[in-house]
Amino acid sequence: MPTAVQPKAEPQLPAAKRFTISADQAGQKLRPFLIHTFHNVLVRADTIALLRQKRVLVNDQIVLDTHVLQLDDCVQVDIDALHSIKSRLRGLQVEVKYTEPGLVVLSKAPGINKRTVEWAAAAIEVARDTYEGVVPECDALVPWIAVNEVEKGMGMLVILVNSSERHMDMLEHVNKGCVVFTICAVCHGKVDDSVFAQTSMADLAEQTRELTVNDTSASSDHGLWFKYNHLRPDIFSFISAKVTSVTPSSTVGHLSLVQASILYTTSPSLVLRRFMFELDHPIAGSQNHTRPLTNHKDKGTLQAFVSAEFPSLATN
Repeated sequence: MPTAVQPKAEPQLPAAKRFTISADQAGQKLRPFLIHTFHNVLVRADTIALLRQKRVLVNDQIVLDTHVLQLDDCVQVDIDALHSIKSRLRGLQVEVKYTEPGLVVLSKAPGINKRTVEWAAAAIEVARDTYEGVVPECDALVPWIAVNEVEKGMGMLVILVNSSERHMDMLEHVNKGCVVFTICAVCHGKVDDSVFAQTSMADLAEQTRELTVNDTSASSDHGLWFKYNHLRPDIFSFISAKVTSVTPSSTVGHLSLVQASILYTTSPSLVLRRFMFELDHPIAGSQNHTRPLTNHKDKGTLQAFVSAEFPSLATN
């Protein structure tokens, strides 16, 4: 079952805004040095703006951005933590979909990982509070905790909470089946709604449970997959799915758009990938289960989170 985890700290603006150039850094031009040094806290355009605004000194002098740094040069950068937070946040493709005290739901674009999403949730709160006249301790910015698994390669909704206690509360709701994730996925083949009939789903879940419990052969990975991913053996019983469209394909025959709602897990996309594979209609882009589509190699699976339903924590 899902368990609580502690978030990793996101890199912050260096405490000292003075840098002494080391032997490894000597020979670099000032502009590339600054872009590399602040890549975790400033977007490239804002780093360049510091130079244009003459807010960077080398040995207490204003120099060109093409200045070649020498060993033991002292570089001083005039920047505050709040500016760095807002700057980096502008460069991220995240959008607030829902918020309440201690909880936020963000929509993220493909390419953004869990660590960055957790940082962004706290950064959005800092920016909002600042606009309302409250100036927080920006140097002490602490990442929030993602409740559901975050996949870097796909666009998705992420539920985040701001404390371990709230994380445990939300995981308890997951374990009780009170949290529903809905995903749309493009699957191989001409999928018919009959494969999702209640009888078929029950049969598949029972077969999976029996394999998980009884099959000890080295050739079967059913039991290992469920145990490794901390999933209950009857997880497929808690998937509600339907076909929304079927499209002919010149390369793979047909592609079907499937919408599925999943309970009792914080890894719904993982469960859906395995589920569709078991039904012989793997999700396009699942490289462990099917060959990639033309012009889609190494671009991730064709699935996206479209909704999340959960009890409010505001009254807890």
